[in-house]
Amino acid sequence: MMKLLSSFHLPCPMRFGLALAAAALSAVSLLIVDGSEKARAQEESPKTGDAVQERVYSGPQPGEEIKPFKVYQIQDGDSQELEIIFEADDRIRLICFVHRLSDDDRILFGLGLVDFYALRHDDLTSHIVLLSDDRETMLKMLQGWSRGNLFPKSLLGVSVDGAEGPGAYGLNRNVAMTVLVAKGNKVVKNLVFNAPNGYDLETIMKAVATTLGKEQPTLTEVQQELRAERQRQAEERLKASPVFQLAPNEQLGRIMFGMVNARGNPSQNAQRLSQQLTEWAGDSQERQSELQKYCQAVLAGDFSLNRYSRAALQELAED
Repeated sequence: MMKLLSSFHLPCPMRFGLALAAAALSAVSLLIVDGSEKARAQEESPKTGDAVQERVYSGPQPGEEIKPFKVYQIQDGDSQELEIIFEADDRIRLICFVHRLSDDDRILFGLGLVDFYALRHDDLTSHIVLLSDDRETMLKMLQGWSRGNLFPKSLLGVSVDGAEGPGAYGLNRNVAMTVLVAKGNKVVKNLVFNAPNGYDLETIMKAVATTLGKEQPTLTEVQQELRAERQRQAEERLKASPVFQLAPNEQLGRIMFGMVNARGNPSQNAQRLSQQLTEWAGDSQERQSELQKYCQAVLAGDFSLNRYSRAALQELAED
């Protein structure tokens, strides 16, 4: 079994998986919609989000110690048991215990936004711990998420202690999520949520910012930054792709990139992009010839084309 000091943090380049980043944004939007009635109530009350008030407790309270605990995490495609140890230093730590992932996995995708915010801070260590008695299912999910790099900042794991979580923590399995913000090995903030929504994600980020002594973020601000980062990565991925670099010009390369990397309905996607390629060529014999050669090169290349895209390109490549 490996041991991990929580002062250690994984390399965190901003490589959000594009599809998963989109899912995170969509999930946050859904969480906000679901919490709209709650948001209106907030305007009439100082209470924040769906944080459970004093009558419900989960986990160590401010001033109490956070103890070592064990998780299973995915490394190189395999699960490994890891013990996480917290030192009495000045490092800030965010620990999110997710109790009810199976009921609403938007919680986890929403936490992707929190993870993106955490990327700003090198002096922050982040842990997301799934609590479930169905270890095998959780580990399969982690394998998929690790390939997509959904949480580049956080150490994502499944508690070895099942749905109850680490015994020393006294977690309440009847809530949806318990979030601890700690300095060293002492809790500074304890947040408990029954049905987390987008505004609760903002509450978590603000609690982290306060503990770090940093400017308070807003949900809208972090969403916009994530969207801009997603667009930057999409552009970077486009320009680095072989099919784009093979293109005689940028416009054709952008259209063909969508043909090779089909999204949504494959038949409709191929039809729509084929029409765009045809419109680009128009009545110009020079452009028609250019398009024909480009389609032939793509068909001859090592690209994974679905049958609809291949058929559309074969038609355009004909003499």
